[in-house]
Amino acid sequence: MIPLIVGGFAIAAFTLEIMSGAAAAGAGYGMGRKYGRKICEAVDSVDINVKKIFNKE
Repeated sequence: MIPLIVGGFAIAAFTLEIMSGAAAAGAGYGMGRKYGRKICEAVDSVDINVKKIFNKE
């Protein structure tokens, strides 16, 4: 009986470790996409503004 209880706790702990790692990876991926898109848009707007400055002359 005791080995079954200990085995159950071990499986639960392993599952918790895997799920927390997966959650962290998913959050990191989502944040990377969000801030990467914002940085890309900011760089594009700088590029457009520089082109406008040089095209005025």
